[in-house]
Amino acid sequence: SKPQKRPSDGYLGLLFALYALTIGGAYLELYNYEQGYSLPAFLNLSWLLLLLHGPALWLYIQALTVPQFRFRAIHLLHLLPFVVFFILHGATFIFLPAAEKIALVQSEAFREGLMYPISVLAIGISTLSYNIWALLLIRRHRQRLMQSHSRLEGLDLEWLKILTIASLCLYVVNVLLFNLNNLFFFASYIELTLIAYIFAAVYIFVLGYFGLRQANVFTNHAQEAPGSETLALSPAAAAKGPEAEFLQKLLGFMEQGQPYLDPDITLGKLSSQLKVRPEQLSEAINAQLGQNFFDFVNRYRIEEFKIQCLKDANRHLSILGLAYECGFNSKAAFYRAFKKFEKSSPNEYMKRVST
Repeated sequence: SKPQKRPSDGYLGLLFALYALTIGGAYLELYNYEQGYSLPAFLNLSWLLLLLHGPALWLYIQALTVPQFRFRAIHLLHLLPFVVFFILHGATFIFLPAAEKIALVQSEAFREGLMYPISVLAIGISTLSYNIWALLLIRRHRQRLMQSHSRLEGLDLEWLKILTIASLCLYVVNVLLFNLNNLFFFASYIELTLIAYIFAAVYIFVLGYFGLRQANVFTNHAQEAPGSETLALSPAAAAKGPEAEFLQKLLGFMEQGQPYLDPDITLGKLSSQLKVRPEQLSEAINAQLGQNFFDFVNRYRIEEFKIQCLKDANRHLSILGLAYECGFNSKAAFYRAFKKFEKSSPNEYMKRVST
């Protein structure tokens, strides 16, 4: 239900969907046990989804911490352990007759084969490795932020840390539980499933609590109305007609949608968002506003910079860090654009503002 979704929101949704399916599968295990195995098709399946939890968490962290992250075909290799174990489990359990599967579960004979301990070990290696990897990504992200931020006290990485650390704790407990049980046999498989189900439920409540406290996880930050001047129309644009209507639409979209905050915005991407031909957009900017595309976008970025540098919430940002937040992707481009539109350097402007 988040109004303005980013790619990372889609990966978080995927992660939550996997959690839901896994807990649902664990519930079906217990339900089957209590109901005399009335749903044999759902026996002993949910553990396979655990091999997808790590990749999903990794994708979410990558999308939030890696600049301009894009999902690529090579990332499908993360699904390889799941595919391999699905094939192996299919050959040894999933595609067996229902009566044979029920007999294996009732007697827990499946625990005597080699497939079970290997599966438990693989889940442990996969989940713990991905969680440690995620923590390293967060650490690298923090180090990268230190290069463009003067202070980090106001930077909130709590959600990522809670998500990853809570996930790591959950998997450490469950991995130890199942692996130790393979050595000492202190509980049945159903009892282990119930314990894991309880830990997973607590984990979900923890995520829900901290996720709702973190304003930007499930909702968007409220957009404040721009406090600076709107780009003025040229005399040619003041006339009525389709061209003027489109220009009003363009300027309105720039103010409300803020596409200039995207450091990779191009004429083609903006025209696609406006659902017009690039030639029409270029004509409007050049002929009616008398600017080229890059000056047009950078003007909005400079105005956004002037707004954001006045906010107390941004005092932890350096000048360059704030410029990056406003859509610039290099120091040279920012300083050049600022001097062109403001006739002074950003440092001089900040001194004037502070006084």
